[in-house]
Amino acid sequence: MAHISPAVVIDNGSYTTKAGFASDDLPSLVFNTNYILDKSINKVIVGDDEMDKNSQSAVSTLLEDGIIYNFDNIAHNWRYVYDNIDNHNSIDATEFPLVMTEQSWNTMKAKVKTCQIVFEEFEVPLFSLVKNPLSQLYRCGKSTGLVIDVGSSVASVTPILDGVIQTKCSFHSKYAGDFLNLHILNYLKGKVQSVDELLPASYRTASESFKSYYMSTHVLQEYKNLSLNYQVTNLEVYDHKFLDVSDQRNYLENLFDPYLNKLPNINLPEPSLDVPSSQGLTNLVYMAIRSLEASLLPNSDDPRSQSQNRFARFMDIFKQLLSNVLVTGGASLASELPDHIINDIKALMQKYFPTYPFSYHVQQIRPTPNNDNADIWDRQFGSWLGACNLASMLNESDENSSSAKIALDNWFISKSDYEELGEDLILEKFK
Repeated sequence: MAHISPAVVIDNGSYTTKAGFASDDLPSLVFNTNYILDKSINKVIVGDDEMDKNSQSAVSTLLEDGIIYNFDNIAHNWRYVYDNIDNHNSIDATEFPLVMTEQSWNTMKAKVKTCQIVFEEFEVPLFSLVKNPLSQLYRCGKSTGLVIDVGSSVASVTPILDGVIQTKCSFHSKYAGDFLNLHILNYLKGKVQSVDELLPASYRTASESFKSYYMSTHVLQEYKNLSLNYQVTNLEVYDHKFLDVSDQRNYLENLFDPYLNKLPNINLPEPSLDVPSSQGLTNLVYMAIRSLEASLLPNSDDPRSQSQNRFARFMDIFKQLLSNVLVTGGASLASELPDHIINDIKALMQKYFPTYPFSYHVQQIRPTPNNDNADIWDRQFGSWLGACNLASMLNESDENSSSAKIALDNWFISKSDYEELGEDLILEKFK
């Protein structure tokens, strides 16, 4: 049965939250995921403009390692969405299905807690959790591919075969956009007498956590957008002051080799192949490909004919996977990063997999562009847009189409089923 109301889609990222109706081309709300607790009035403040008015208060986070940990206050984030999603007008949560995105390493405990809040506090009629890499790959019209997502707090490499995430071959680390910020901030500190000079005068007496928040989301983000895409030699900061940045380095290299440039007062964990989170982007890709190879190659104990069939199947899967490399995430907007990743994969294939005849067929894929900004939007909003594609199946009104039934049977939980079956249903639907 098709639903008349479009689903609300929420993508909680570590940097920003993207939200809107599944029927929209772009999210109607993009706001910082952090929040402020004003203890004087015991109120949680959400939204960039309101947070900027409360610079004396401490800024707090909701996500760690890409997943929600602060469930005491995440509901305020979601409530802000429902209060503002319709051109800053509120809607009734009980009348609209809800779809949220999640990282593929999200814990079952977090899934259960999320369902508890959306069904018991918001009373949504239908709910689904969609895994980020899968939704982004489907948006490209592919069911097999290698999704490389470089976001704000996490970089991840996820192989997907026939619509199934290969969990044991998926790896992630914290060497992503925020790690670049540390290097850029260290560089800019050498250009000023005090780091406060990089902030507007009105915020130089703000709380330390607000200063860090504003520096990351405004100053460093703006500098990254300029320096990683254009040849910037002078950077204008506040008070009409210019900084000479002609000697800036290529900070992207730190994503691939986190130990290339040492940061003062920051001790990185010793790199180890047994600890994927200690690795840069190149090694994450290598580990994913090597793990996938080990899981797909035929066992030497197999009969000869079976081994040959399995090896042929392995070759076909590997070729398809590496022909569909999706580079996404906000940090991937840096113009050189996608090419760097693709070239690294080619180099890895030549060095470690020389017997495979398709090493030069590594290809980056993208959704079909609708306009000049489509590539930017898909990298920045890819998870949200992909989740919208799935959510829109609920509104399929063609009598000959079974899209709505497929979506309901496979990806959604209804409030009544949740009340009847509870955690057992969550374990089954949101594996």
